[in-house]
Amino acid sequence: MRLVLFILATLFVAMVLALAAMENPGYVLIARAPWSVEMPLTLFVPLLLVGFFVAYGAFYGVMRLTRIPRDVARWRARRQTRRARAALAQGFIKLAEGDFAAAESELLASLRHGDAPLLNYLAAAYCAQEQGSIEKRDEYLASAQRSAPQQALAVGMMQARLQQFANQNEQALATLTQLKQSEPRHRYLLKLLVQAFQELRDWTGIVELVPELRSQGALPHVEIDALELRAHKELLQLTLPSGSHNILAQAWTAVPKALRQHPVLLAIYARQLIHQNEMREAESVLRAALDRAWDSELAALYGHVHSEHPSEQLAQAEAWLAAHADDAGLQLTCGRLALRANDPPKARDYFEKSIALNGPAEAYRELGGLLERLGERDKAITTYRRGLEQSASERNGPRRGIGIGARYRIVR
Repeated sequence: MRLVLFILATLFVAMVLALAAMENPGYVLIARAPWSVEMPLTLFVPLLLVGFFVAYGAFYGVMRLTRIPRDVARWRARRQTRRARAALAQGFIKLAEGDFAAAESELLASLRHGDAPLLNYLAAAYCAQEQGSIEKRDEYLASAQRSAPQQALAVGMMQARLQQFANQNEQALATLTQLKQSEPRHRYLLKLLVQAFQELRDWTGIVELVPELRSQGALPHVEIDALELRAHKELLQLTLPSGSHNILAQAWTAVPKALRQHPVLLAIYARQLIHQNEMREAESVLRAALDRAWDSELAALYGHVHSEHPSEQLAQAEAWLAAHADDAGLQLTCGRLALRANDPPKARDYFEKSIALNGPAEAYRELGGLLERLGERDKAITTYRRGLEQSASERNGPRRGIGIGARYRIVR
């Protein structure tokens, strides 16, 4: 409809102009001595238009002829770019399919005329590593750095990840540490640092990194808490030679105050104190912890403390029995302390109660040793055998309710 209206309008305008030209055709005179040209205006205007278009066409043709080499070069460049992009896409497809040799070939083929060489080099580095060529991987990464120096973070992160995949944990840690100097708040970088520290069992590094993990939210709070607990646990469990109480004290001081109340860390710290023969401090730490919050493992550990006053220790343990008489570990502790206080009958009674409560295999070993000292060898042998069964049961899984304690009492 619009086309029809346009044609009608054009015809109407042409008709009006034609009628006007017929009534008054006008007159044009061009004089240049010794010549002169005169013609109607209605003829001059069409000739002028035709001349303009002829001149423009000639000028355009000449310009196009002079631009042919440049246009051909542009066409070839566009064609090469299209081919490079197609090869890049095919390279990533082959990479996803796991054909790393073909992927590397496609990526390198598209490299010369590609407009994103960084992607080619990074993907080629991954392909080289998957084929076991670490040297080629490093060459590609170096080329990626040279091709896009402003993308140092991306190249460094890829390098660190590939080094971790190749179990080059020391190199990965060095790479990440260098990157952290320029990007100290990068969340994923902090996460990779945690992985590197864990692989290298660098628990001190993790402890130093925890505040940054919390401030940047690099990991969920629950994971950070578990990581911090494990790091301090591993540091406290380090083997220390005798006479290293100062080192142990420094490690314990480094533990945050909130974690010093954790039963797991308290148990490790107390064991180390016992190993260092710091019995007074170990007894004080365990007693304070148990008075504050009850824990069966700490109660059992209290029996390993050899203080100068075992009778006072026994009295303290027996005071706890009023509220925790069903705790097998506490019964075992009372038995051990009774032995040190030179009260074998009471020790025997506590050991038997611990066994009756389905206590640990250590209770059988302690009772067996006591029976052997008392000259009851047959009963001692039977107790040792039951202890071996209990030990095997503890290694194989949760203990069953009916137990060895009940069977022992029948034998006795």
